[in-house]
Amino acid sequence: MSEILRFETFSSTVEPEFWSGLAHHKLHSAQLDTARTSVQGEFTGGRRHAIRNDSLPTQRLAVPARMRVSRGAWDAAGSTQQPGTVAVEGHLYNTNTIEEFKKTDKSELLRSAGAEVLEAVQSGQATKNPERLWPFLLLSFADLKKYYFYHWFAFPAVTADPPDTVSAEPVPISAFAPKPCLAHLLAAFASASQSAFIARYSPHAPEAPWRIGPLSEWDQIYSTADGSISMLGFVDPSSHSTRPGWPLRNLLTWLRHCHPEITSIPVLCFRDTALASSKHEEDDLLKQQCESIVVSVNVTPAASLESECQVSGWERNEKQKLLPRIVNLSSTMDPVRLAESALDLNLQLMRWRLAPSIDLAKIAGTRALLIGAGTLGAYTARALLAWGMRKITFVDSGRVSFSNPPRQPLYEFADTLDGGKPKAEAAASSMRRIFPNVDAQGVQMSIPMPGHAVSPAELERTRATVEQLEQLVKTHDAVFLLTDSRESRWLPTMLGTLHRKIVVCVALGFDSFVAMRHGIYTQDDDFAGTDNGQNMRLGCYFCNDVVAPTDSLSDRTLDQQCTVTRPGLAPIASGTAVELLTTILQHPRGAEAPAPPPSTNGSSDDAGAFGSPVHQIRGYLAGFRQHAIVGQASSMCTACSPTIINAYRQHGFEFLLRAFNNTVEDAPHCSAAESKSYLETLTGLADLHRQTDDMMEAIEWSGSDDDFEAV
Repeated sequence: MSEILRFETFSSTVEPEFWSGLAHHKLHSAQLDTARTSVQGEFTGGRRHAIRNDSLPTQRLAVPARMRVSRGAWDAAGSTQQPGTVAVEGHLYNTNTIEEFKKTDKSELLRSAGAEVLEAVQSGQATKNPERLWPFLLLSFADLKKYYFYHWFAFPAVTADPPDTVSAEPVPISAFAPKPCLAHLLAAFASASQSAFIARYSPHAPEAPWRIGPLSEWDQIYSTADGSISMLGFVDPSSHSTRPGWPLRNLLTWLRHCHPEITSIPVLCFRDTALASSKHEEDDLLKQQCESIVVSVNVTPAASLESECQVSGWERNEKQKLLPRIVNLSSTMDPVRLAESALDLNLQLMRWRLAPSIDLAKIAGTRALLIGAGTLGAYTARALLAWGMRKITFVDSGRVSFSNPPRQPLYEFADTLDGGKPKAEAAASSMRRIFPNVDAQGVQMSIPMPGHAVSPAELERTRATVEQLEQLVKTHDAVFLLTDSRESRWLPTMLGTLHRKIVVCVALGFDSFVAMRHGIYTQDDDFAGTDNGQNMRLGCYFCNDVVAPTDSLSDRTLDQQCTVTRPGLAPIASGTAVELLTTILQHPRGAEAPAPPPSTNGSSDDAGAFGSPVHQIRGYLAGFRQHAIVGQASSMCTACSPTIINAYRQHGFEFLLRAFNNTVEDAPHCSAAESKSYLETLTGLADLHRQTDDMMEAIEWSGSDDDFEAV
């Protein structure tokens, strides 16, 4: 009596690296796109595991039929297929929300996949490429904040109604053919290398009893003459002793449509792919136990089917219920890696809808040097970190005081004890605790300043400090000037100009601030100070000054020694400065980007993702006003003018020493009696002052006191 043919279902096996690939695909490729994506899976012939015990006979345990999805699933072209494996195409449907995942019409997905299988059968594509018979579906939702992956596999199978049946108990291949013939079967399969095939066994031809060919050679191979037995064969992932694997279902669909004359046929469920692909000699193969079975199948004719396309195949979960599965990778992943992924996720989300053209890699690869690790430095560093920058270096000479932690978010009370930790090192350490993957370094340094004389005993230490600071400027891409005094910004300004770095300066008043970028000399200028009148260089922090920076730190009262400013101003100014930097980085011309006129909104045809970067932003908490201002570079600037840059290039540290010590008598064109500033004398500001004084003295004032009457 015939019994219904039953099949061993597929069980999915997913490598953890695949989920990492799905996260990368979601962030960098698909984003909000939920269109179907191709991935690759594979299966191999099923084999039972041998369990040996000295006191008991060897037991052979069946293992589930596995559909394996690995790290190579995303690159079908570049992946290497292992011998004996069958590569099949899968269709990934990745949803944007868990609600969308739940509401997806699973029946329609399965029906659509079944229709594609039937189309491949009827068009002949499945005959040429049998792997088209075995697609799989993967419906998923990736919660990338928690690293939870909700997923549900389906292995679409076009079912027969009434079902196919078996006329006899399946038999092992070893009972079907003698062992010497089995070695030839393995060799014939290895030579044909087909996942589905037509096989003919000729017991009366001992030298070549087996012939195997692709399904397209059915007419040439299929024969029952001279006692030959023709079989439909396939690579069977099942290791069940009597049940063939899931791929046979769609293969029988192919048979009933392409060869309707066949109503009964033996099916070779070939499971010995590992043996067939091995390098064993024939004598060794005869010692191996073959796992393949032969099933005699009664095929339901296509004309007898009650429904043309009934499809089943959704996988059951661990509790054998038709429900999805959840993979939690957060418990197995390195917490540092999770933190990095979470940071990258927040940044990548900007590209999905709001700013798809952002070059996040350029921002992340920018090396930032922060001169000053106080209130401005702390808030600037946090904003840079939020943008994904991984290289941040602090320069500061101070120590953490008791007043710092409430205003400066990188410090805490413990940093103030025992005289206070060095600020630069404490800031870097705090950044690494906040985000372990940041390369944060602290450099304890007192920056030499104009007007602060260098004694002979301090000469070599000052020289070494200048060399160290210049090396730091060279090895970073952006320099932030965040110190409390004007003169401490002079040397970094000059060095940043010399090495053509992006320099962003931030300064605070009681309720006002300025955040500005310094102009940069083009590569063709060579610090000659020339321009064509169309692209004039933007000014630096010192360009609007008519006096050189001097000692502003001595003889100060208590309120002048502290940063007296409204507490909410520093984060506003720091955030504005960081956003100014990112706007520069996203502009096609980078640091050479021209500033838009104040009357425009910063947009132009060649603007970057965030528009054109302005030159200066001046903000006022009084009235909550903010203005964008443009200022051109001054040819007499004491920090960035060609005169200053070329003086340093020519004289090096000796020039700096004159500026620090204010050695006026060494300056050309002027004597010590005419000016008290070396930098003013060198740049011509001293002459400008003298000319102004002469003009004031030459003015003839008319009228007398009698012309004015008191009111």
